[in-house]
Formats: sequence, C-alpha cells, structure tokens
Amino acid sequence: MRQLLVKGRSDAERSIAYVAYGLALTAVMLVVDILIRPQSLRVNYGLSYLGVNTDTIVPYAVALLGAAHCVWRASELVTDLDHGPIIGWSMKIMAVQMIGLLLTPYTHFGGAHELFGSTLFLVQLGLACLAIKWLGGGDRHFALLTGIMFLGGLAAAYYLPHSGGFELQAQVVFQLAFWVLFIRLLRGLQLQLQLQLEPAEAG
Repeated sequence: MRQLLVKGRSDAERSIAYVAYGLALTAVMLVVDILIRPQSLRVNYGLSYLGVNTDTIVPYAVALLGAAHCVWRASELVTDLDHGPIIGWSMKIMAVQMIGLLLTPYTHFGGAHELFGSTLFLVQLGLACLAIKWLGGGDRHFALLTGIMFLGGLAAAYYLPHSGGFELQAQVVFQLAFWVLFIRLLRGLQLQLQLQLEPAEAG
C-alpha cells in the first residue's frame, strides 16, 4: 500500500513521504498507548515506560519498528540531494537506534538503553545544527525548531532524575520539533535540487 502511495514521485518526494508516514504512525501509536495507560503522563520514565508494560508494548513496538522502517527506506532515496551521504547515513543510524531502544528495555538493559537514547538525541541535534548551516540563512524556522529541541532536551534532562514530572512530554516536544525540522530540511534540499536541474533541462 505504501509503495502505491509514493509511486510516481521523485526520490526526494518519496523520502519525505516515508518520513511523514513514520511520524504519523508514531503519533497514532503514542496516542493509543496514552489512552491505554494514562499514568504514563505522570510517571517519570518518558516514552521508554511504554516499552516495559505488557498492555502498551505492542503499540510502542509498532511505532518504533514502523518509524525505523520508514526512515531506513527514506535514507535510500536521498542520494541525489546535496549532503545526501551525510543525511542518508544519519537516517540509517537513527533507524538502528530506534530498534535498539525497543530491544533494550530500561528495566533489564539500563545502560544500553541510555546509550541508544542519548546517541539518538545527539544525532538529531547534530542534524538540526547542520540544517541551520545548510539552509538556515534563508529559513529562520530551522533556528526556531532547533531552539525548541534544546528546550525539550533540557527539560527531559531535568526531569529524568526526579520521581515525577513531565519527562514524556519533554521527549515528545523534542522529537516532534526534530521531525518537523527534518521534513523541512528534506523539502529545502529537494527545492535546491530542482533549481539546479532547471537550467540543464532548459538547455
């Protein structure tokens, strides 16, 4: 079904579509999990809390595996974009990190889980900073979204050692800001590619 939805588009457009599908799937599964276990909004274990309870593990797994699949597929479609190798390998790394988070619940593999989570945040922050460098001069939204990511990350770091708070909400703010920024980055690079190709096509 997903193949039919993206058929006929350019590779860059298909990569954006895959990322958007992954984000939408994750959002739906997160809402399902919160409806199943509303206390996840109050306990201070963040999104990882949803991966250690039998009633929420299935939507949590669908979200991470689905997002990882979409991001990996999208990574194979960005080779023609400027900075394509950097973006593609970063997307592959993020996909592996998502699967790693799923396979290392913090109740049994705390150190490994923290490693996957912290390195995922660092890769995403790195890409956000690169987006500002590459396209930020013409689009202030990149700086705004990166600022929101930093605030979300700081809030997540603050709440993590506490017994209660808004860890999950802080992580959601960070992730939502990143994926909106990332889709905007792909669109900006796609536009650059189109502008580069137009003179050649006209000639």
